[in-house]
Amino acid sequence: MREVSIEGLKKISAGQNGDVYRLNDEQILKVYNPWSISIEKIRREKESAKRAFIRGIIPTAISFDIVTVGDRYGLIYEMINAKTMGEAVKDGPRKLEDYAVRMAKLLKELHTTKFEGGELQDARLSLHRWADIVELCGYYPIETIDGMREIIDSIPPRETFIHGDYHPGNIMMANDEITLIGMGDAAVGHPMIDLLATYQIMMIISDQPEGAERNMGITGDQAKRMWDFFICEYAGTHDPKVIGEIEDALHFYVLIRGLAGVTFSNMVDEKTRLEYINRMNEAFQKGLEKYRNNPLIEMF
Repeated sequence: MREVSIEGLKKISAGQNGDVYRLNDEQILKVYNPWSISIEKIRREKESAKRAFIRGIIPTAISFDIVTVGDRYGLIYEMINAKTMGEAVKDGPRKLEDYAVRMAKLLKELHTTKFEGGELQDARLSLHRWADIVELCGYYPIETIDGMREIIDSIPPRETFIHGDYHPGNIMMANDEITLIGMGDAAVGHPMIDLLATYQIMMIISDQPEGAERNMGITGDQAKRMWDFFICEYAGTHDPKVIGEIEDALHFYVLIRGLAGVTFSNMVDEKTRLEYINRMNEAFQKGLEKYRNNPLIEMF
């Protein structure tokens, strides 16, 4: 693999899996976090992007070389005259609602796109990997681990497309057309698995200081406003009761990723980590009984 330097490159988005830089006028570079991303997952992202591009039904960027960036791996995408949706919102805030609605319509369309015959993995496998981390870290009781696996297995299987990391930092705008990057978690499965990831970054991570700016290039307020338009369009309702129920359920499902993520985060000290772990574990145990048979699963 060839070595690429990010010195002097503009970072255009970031996320749980890594950071995205503008390499030149025709290419972008996604650099993966070493503590959470294996070379196998990067190869899977490259292959998923290729399959989606070949199918021609998902607006996906062409992926090129896997490279090294210091002690990290990167993946180069062709991206001519493009900016992230986050950059587009920052440049034209009056279009925020329009972008959020387009984002929702595209995701809803993708969630009806079938990939049969094992072309993509079952999205629940990624959730089980989070449960594996929870089990290995030693912070949580067996009841929590068993509860996580029970909830994951209760999500019905589907053969429809799941992006897995869908947010304005992984959506590129080229000549006002949408193109997707960040296909490392691409899979098939239930829409709830996609929605929980989008909710996590747009509503929860955006509560962190500069969380939205760091991950999507927009303010926390802009991220939350986008989410409000996005989820109403996706769910097909503006009923605050229904939207509230959806968000409460997503907040619970996010704990599947959050319980694991806090164990290896480099953004907190050990004392704070333990406080987060205890608080999140209590929240998970409290919601476990309510969402064992989640009626909202049937809504999507």
